[in-house]
Amino acid sequence: MQHPAHWSAFGLVLSCFLALGLLFGAWQVMITDLQQALNLSPSAFGLALTCGVLGSLPAMFLTGGLADKFGARRVMAISCLLMAIVVAQLYWVDHYIILIVVIFLLLGSAGALDVAINAAAVNYEQRTSQQAMGFFHAGYSGGAAASALVTGYLLSISVPFRSIYLWVAIVVGLVGLVVLWAKPLDKLVSHPVEQTDKDGGSTVQGLGSLFRIPLLVILATIVGLTYFSEGTLEIWSAVYLRLALDLPVLLGAAGPAIFHIAMMLGRLTAGWVATHFKRRNILLFGGVMAALGMFISLITTYPPLILLGFLLTGLALAGIVPIVFSLAGEVAPERSGQVISVVTIMGYTGFLVGPALIGGLADWLGLRVALLLLIGAGIGILLLSIRLRQYLPTR
Repeated sequence: MQHPAHWSAFGLVLSCFLALGLLFGAWQVMITDLQQALNLSPSAFGLALTCGVLGSLPAMFLTGGLADKFGARRVMAISCLLMAIVVAQLYWVDHYIILIVVIFLLLGSAGALDVAINAAAVNYEQRTSQQAMGFFHAGYSGGAAASALVTGYLLSISVPFRSIYLWVAIVVGLVGLVVLWAKPLDKLVSHPVEQTDKDGGSTVQGLGSLFRIPLLVILATIVGLTYFSEGTLEIWSAVYLRLALDLPVLLGAAGPAIFHIAMMLGRLTAGWVATHFKRRNILLFGGVMAALGMFISLITTYPPLILLGFLLTGLALAGIVPIVFSLAGEVAPERSGQVISVVTIMGYTGFLVGPALIGGLADWLGLRVALLLLIGAGIGILLLSIRLRQYLPTR
């Protein structure tokens, strides 16, 4: 990565990963405050989150094709600006129905940004021959960890939680404006698909055709289980520590913060690990360790052990999504935006199922018992990784 333009493109994509992490890091810590402010039960809030994730699915269906047609940079810029506008609305939300609408729009714009930045990351890797996916995803985790810690500190000194949403909106909006004016970098982060061939026929194939590729479906399902685990810990770890175990706010913020720090460290080293081990074996090991980490967290009420389990789970899950995105990008490199849409849609299906399922089980059996599902998700990743031997014997 010696060419100055390469560094600029790398920084541009990384800034969007950081912005997405900033948003979700603050959001996850303040879920407890928003839930209490609106006097919502775990199942009611989980339902709101699930309705919100529904907004991300059509956005992600459209975003892959739009990123291929108009360029990932433009979609990244528009998504950042929309996300900034919507997150600012949380300052005023005081009714459950309005909350559902805002979360619907927020996760829709975040889902669009997620597809666009991963498409840009795949394009960047292909254009520069640099293995950078792990660094980009580490940027998301690092931004989320820093945001969670800062948010926890601000809450501990009695800063109104709603005002923090406005600061997040300002930062994300500024990133969107920078990306909007970075048109010269399109050649490194965007990969528009030609709309017609020389005979005038369309060359753009339907997104549904990608769902008929068994390897891509397996990879996407692995991402779905990983996102289910990541999303559950991001959303419910602070709630578990602060409400279920009645721990102080800083310890509650430490849950998602430590998880994100572990994800960041794991992703920073993922590139090195991928050069020394088969990517399929890394996925297999990640499933085993994710299940073990959650087992450690849930067999005790001793905070250091719980946080240790979160740390192990984060390290285990860290390399899975970047590796899967890279493998998926190799399935159909000329359709990177649509490939990333398929994988991300399956991933967000994990987010879709997770909030309502965990929230409903928490009301019925308690949050600690509900979180046992994450052990099953780790085992699922293990089994699917074993299945990959049929399709990726050398990788």
